[in-house]
Amino acid sequence: MQPRRYGLRTALYGVLGLVFGVAVLHPVSMLIFRWLDPRLSGSMTTHSESFLAPFLHAFRPDMAPMGLVFGLFSAAIAVIDGIYRLRLAQQRDRLAAQLLVNRRYRNQVLQQASLLRRQNERLSAIEEANRRHTRFMVHDFKGHLQIIKGFSELLLSKLRPDEEPATTAALRRIRQQADKMSGAVMDLLEFSRLRESPQLELRLVDVEPLIRESAADGCLPTHLGSVEVGPTTANCPGVMADPFLLRRVLVNLAANALKHNQPGTHVVLDAEATPQGDVVFSCADDGQGLSAEVKERLFREFASGDRSVDHDSTGLGLAFCKTAVEAHGGRIWYESPGDRGARFLFTIPCKRKEPHDV
Repeated sequence: MQPRRYGLRTALYGVLGLVFGVAVLHPVSMLIFRWLDPRLSGSMTTHSESFLAPFLHAFRPDMAPMGLVFGLFSAAIAVIDGIYRLRLAQQRDRLAAQLLVNRRYRNQVLQQASLLRRQNERLSAIEEANRRHTRFMVHDFKGHLQIIKGFSELLLSKLRPDEEPATTAALRRIRQQADKMSGAVMDLLEFSRLRESPQLELRLVDVEPLIRESAADGCLPTHLGSVEVGPTTANCPGVMADPFLLRRVLVNLAANALKHNQPGTHVVLDAEATPQGDVVFSCADDGQGLSAEVKERLFREFASGDRSVDHDSTGLGLAFCKTAVEAHGGRIWYESPGDRGARFLFTIPCKRKEPHDV
């Protein structure tokens, strides 16, 4: 209805413009011509005629063509003005419709933003509850495991291995399982802490002593194999790191290499500086390697490998390693050295990266 209404109005403007040109504009132009050129006054009026004779002269039959010209000119201007008004009205209507749509979209966006804000608040509350639950659970587990380990060590100290070998082996296994569970609990605690706040208090750490301490860590299941230090470690510069987390990463990688292979596995921990200013740490073993399916799940939470001879694996070890390495500004990856064995590598910067270094 709007275009039709404005179209009728434009036609009406044209008719009124035609009438105005013939009835008003043409006679006024005659008067103006008389004033501008007095020589025309003789053809328009005589001394006995009034001052309005030029107006009456405009309506004479012989002046009809000129009146029609003025009428068409005025009608054309009126039509052009009407078309312009029509376009302005159409644009205004489209703008009003678009504003209405925008207002509706804005209301929808505000509703979605309010919903997201409520969901974020709920998610934050759930995450905080999970963090508290994790801390409480870790605290309780650590206490229980320390009691189990303490009693197993007390009983071992009172037994002679040659008298009761079966009992001694059982107690040693209890102590090893307690050590293993303690490591898993610490992985869970550190994994949760790093995900909550990845900020670390870094300090300069000597690489060689750290790797030697990691290779001789008491949590390693050395009954499954041996852990040695590589040849390039001695010439490696220090790194900016959290020594506790870095040692746990190395111990986790070495423990995985021992537990996920048959007994007698040989593991080498090594480190080497790169021209880019990083230190590449590596953990290589001569075990059975990884299948293609396992490689796709590496470093995910609660993912374990099918080469494992340890069926009680929690699957948090490599996920913790990835989180800890990335918190230091490094990266971790896996390489297959050949038909057998596995090699895990990760980088740690030699110095703290400032904002202008990034």
